[in-house]
Amino acid sequence: MIGNVGSRRRMVLAGVVLLIGSLILCSLSFAAETGHGADRTGDLLDLLYRFINFALMVIILYVVLKKVNIKALLASRSEELKTRLAELRTGKEEAERKYKDLEKRLREFEQSREGIIEQFRAEGLAEKNRLIAEAEERVKQIFDQAETAVQREIESAKDRLRREMIGLAAENAEKILANAVTDRDQNRLVDEFIERLGKGH
Repeated sequence: MIGNVGSRRRMVLAGVVLLIGSLILCSLSFAAETGHGADRTGDLLDLLYRFINFALMVIILYVVLKKVNIKALLASRSEELKTRLAELRTGKEEAERKYKDLEKRLREFEQSREGIIEQFRAEGLAEKNRLIAEAEERVKQIFDQAETAVQREIESAKDRLRREMIGLAAENAEKILANAVTDRDQNRLVDEFIERLGKGH
């Protein structure tokens, strides 16, 4: 198709060159005739040459144009333009379809992005609440354990204090008794003890 169009263009160019060449020859012969001045003897012969020259030019132009087939050339060019226009329309429609598809996907992405962000926000809030509840439970357990440990320490300290107080009271009582009881009191206490034992048997 492209080679055919190229050869047609060459033919048209050749026809145009022949036409221009013929016109130049005609004008040169006309200029030569007018340059002789008053000698008009060969007017009929000159007219015949001009007519033959013009006829040859018309025949050559006709042959060239027939070989070129202007209608086919114009029809071919018209078909090329129609095909190209159809391709451009198809390309435009395809581009518009892709653009609409991209717009739709972008809207869907925006909607899904909002949904994902909202889901992450809800999951984050739930996780935060769960962690706070776990921390509060752990703090409560730690306080309970600490309170139990403190109560045990208090009870242990009370027991130690009681034992120390009993020990101190016994020591003080011993000291008081040791200072207050004389040898005579001791003998009397021993005698009373023996009497009680004797009465008991």
